[in-house]
Order: sequence, then structure tokens, then C-alpha cells
Amino acid sequence: MFLMNYTRPDTAYVDVPFWGSTVPASLHCDSQVVIGIAKNYAYNGKRRHIRIRYGAVKELLKDGIISLDYVRSERNLADPLTKGPTRRIIFESSRALGLKPLD
Repeated sequence: MFLMNYTRPDTAYVDVPFWGSTVPASLHCDSQVVIGIAKNYAYNGKRRHIRIRYGAVKELLKDGIISLDYVRSERNLADPLTKGPTRRIIFESSRALGLKPLD
């Protein structure tokens, strides 16, 4: 949900001047339902209340500015930052981020 609410078009665009074309920013999401809704271009009247919210993301996907990639919840590095993590999760996240213990 964070992805859909806080992605801004001006910060989701990566332009590397040495490459001939732009590279889409890869956004990782742990919800396959959200990815499916964002990539589905068919209109569904039942989703009318979220159509506006996902409209910007659908435009960015269509234009190739961003790409949505699925990441499992236990491999999501941002997930421990949103809830009270256990000691094991803190150590695993620190290791995944490349942090080393202070000995």
C-alpha cells in the first residue's frame, strides 16, 4: 500500500546520461494483489473507489518509467521498519543491508 500512496512521478524516474535510454525504477512490493491491480488495464466497476489512487502508478508502468517486482515478505528489507521487529529480524535485516556488528 505504501507504494501506491507515496510513489511520486518526479522521484520514480531514473535518467543516467551515459546510457542511451532511461532505466525504469524498480519498485518492490510484497502484495501480488496490488501488482495485479496495477498491471490490469481493464475497467472494473467494483474497483471504482481505488481507480484514482492507482491511476498514476498505471501511467508510470505503461510509460516504462517504473517496474513493479514482487518480493516475498520475509525478504522485504523495508518490512521490519514498519512494525516491531524481533531480534532475529533485526540481525537478518542488518546483514542484508551490509551492516556489520560493533565488536
